[in-house]
Amino acid sequence: MIHENSLDRYHRQRIFKPLGNAGDARLRESKVTLVGCGALGGYLALHLARAGVGHIRLVDRDLVEITNLHRQAGYVEADAHEQRPKAEALKKRLGEVNSEVEVQSHVLDFNAHNAQALIEDVDLILDGTDNLPTRFLINDLSLEHQLPWIYGGAVGEDAHIQGFFPGLGPCLRCLIPELPPAGRLATCDSAGVIGPAPAAAASYQAGMALRVLAEGMETAAQALAGHWIRLSLWNPQCDLTKVNIDPNCPACQNGERPFLKGKTHRQVELLCGRNSIQVLPAARSGNALPDLSSLAKRLEGAGTVENKGVLLRFHPKVESQRVTIFQDGRALIEGTQDRDLALTIYDRYVGQ
Repeated sequence: MIHENSLDRYHRQRIFKPLGNAGDARLRESKVTLVGCGALGGYLALHLARAGVGHIRLVDRDLVEITNLHRQAGYVEADAHEQRPKAEALKKRLGEVNSEVEVQSHVLDFNAHNAQALIEDVDLILDGTDNLPTRFLINDLSLEHQLPWIYGGAVGEDAHIQGFFPGLGPCLRCLIPELPPAGRLATCDSAGVIGPAPAAAASYQAGMALRVLAEGMETAAQALAGHWIRLSLWNPQCDLTKVNIDPNCPACQNGERPFLKGKTHRQVELLCGRNSIQVLPAARSGNALPDLSSLAKRLEGAGTVENKGVLLRFHPKVESQRVTIFQDGRALIEGTQDRDLALTIYDRYVGQ
């Protein structure tokens, strides 16, 4: 639905000279896929809808929970109490914000089997995810289809952002060649997060997105490619690091697409006769194994932890499920037969 006062609605951004009338009009014709509708994704989607980006495709497998609300601006208490799917709840919110924008919602785990269909016909992929295997998959898709994508991340007080432009700058694997051991990186549920961190990351992502959609990938890449941005929101600091193309990059230089081919995707197995699911981490090169001692220390504030040496048992404060993590990165999620819930819990506490 296009309102008669649409010109007035976007007036303040149209008079921003770098965007102008032509760039503003291109936003209306643009299509994006947003993977992940949590803290990053909610802010991102709201920014893009308010700017009038014409078509937004939302993908998320998770449900809204009360612990989301301190940092996930796309949701309200009723969404959490009714445990609405995030993609559906966010679609409803965007419709209330701007009924002119076409929004699709997909309550799905974004993986190698469905990813290509979900980025079909879009101009840009936006990262609202919380794990590296999915981001490596997005990176493969970007290179395979020559689509730009914008990374965002937030843990603790820190926000991280970078835009990736195939053929015009480095890719994610120039920066992070291989997956680190399971449990090596902190997550929001092990290290905590303050709401302004994802808000800042998503605002930077949204600014980059508007420029890419208004100017096109090649023009925007001249200013945005190869810059890793880190913002600290508690002890104010902003760092800009130059990232160059790695001449030995397995992805953008050597053409490897293992995540797109599904060879490295996490496996989820329902254990017969038990109310449990086993999650096997994505494959890694070498013999990288999780450091259970470090992981135990990070999880202390999030629940009860028992480090048995060869395994770690963890009972989160906010979930009824118990998690057992093994030295090879495997995890048993006890107390559920819901595969999506098991993956969500794994990403929260074990992560990548």
